Amino acid sequence: MKAIHVVSTRPATNYYVSRAGDSPYRQEDFEILTTVLSALEWRRHNGVIRLYTDPPGREFYDRLGLLGLWDGGVDAELLDTASRTINCDVFWSFGKIVALRREEAPCCVMDVDLIVWEDIRRLVDAEVMSLHEESLAFPAYLGRDRLVAPPGFDWSGLDWSATPCSAALLLFTEDAFKDAYADRALSFMAGNPVRSEPDGALPAHPVFAEQRLLPMCAKASGVRIGSFLRDCTGAELWSGRRNTAFTHLWNAKTLLHHDPGKRGELCARYARRIRRDHPEFAEVLAGSELLREHFRTADGLPHA
Repeated sequence: MKAIHVVSTRPATNYYVSRAGDSPYRQEDFEILTTVLSALEWRRHNGVIRLYTDPPGREFYDRLGLLGLWDGGVDAELLDTASRTINCDVFWSFGKIVALRREEAPCCVMDVDLIVWEDIRRLVDAEVMSLHEESLAFPAYLGRDRLVAPPGFDWSGLDWSATPCSAALLLFTEDAFKDAYADRALSFMAGNPVRSEPDGALPAHPVFAEQRLLPMCAKASGVRIGSFLRDCTGAELWSGRRNTAFTHLWNAKTLLHHDPGKRGELCARYARRIRRDHPEFAEVLAGSELLREHFRTADGLPHA
C-alpha cells in the first residue's frame, strides 16, 4: 500500500508554532525523530512511501542525510509550483490536498507526526478511511455563515450534519471520489480572500477544507468513510481492540515544545527504537548536532 508524506515550508505558521517569514526552515528534534519513524515503520509494515516537499524542504532533509527515508522518492517540484493564490499562512496544510490530487489511488496521505506500527490493510473496510471521527462540537467546526469562501465556490449538496473526520491519516481506494473531493477543496482554498482567522481563533478554514468538506462530499456521493480508531482518544481501534497500531503526537507537540523533560524522554525513546530497528539511519542521525545527545542517552552514554 502506497503512502505519502507532505512537508511544505511555505507556511510561516501552523497550529502550534510560528516562525519569522524570512527565517530558514527548521524542525524540532522530536519532529524529526517522529518523521523518521513514521516513514520507516510504514515501509516495514505497509509499503512504499513518498515525500512531497519544496526545494527548502528537500535541502533541510538532505542536510540531515535523510532523503533515503522515502523509498518512493522525493518530489520537490509539485508544491513549489502550486497555486500562489492559496494563502498558506491560513491554509497551512494546503500541500496535502495538492499532493493527494496528484497521486493515484489506492493511496494514503499521512501526517509526519503519525506513526503506524503494524500492517493496517486488514483494517480497511470502506472506500475511504480516516484515522477517526471528530465531534461537531469542536469549536473549529464553524457554520457556513462564519466561513469565508472565494467567489463562486460551490456550496451545493453539502450536509452540515455530516460527522467530521481526522485527516492525520486518510486512505482513498478509488480515484474518482479522491479527485472530486480534492478539486472541491482546492477550489475553496484558491483565491480565498480570508487573510487570517478572526481574533486569533482556531484554524476553522483549513479544518473545513480537510476534515469537514471531505465527509460532506462523501455523503453527497454515497461514499462511506470508515475509521481506524474508535475516537480521538486513540485508546481503541474501531473494532474495540486496544490500539497498538497508531501513535499520533498532534496536540502533544505543544507540550513537547514547552516541556524539556517530556521532550527529552520522548526523543530518547524514539532514538532507542531507531537504533534497535533501523540502525542504518541511527548512525546518520546520531551525527547530527541537534540529535546527538538523544542518541547518547538512548545508548546509556554520558552526555558530551
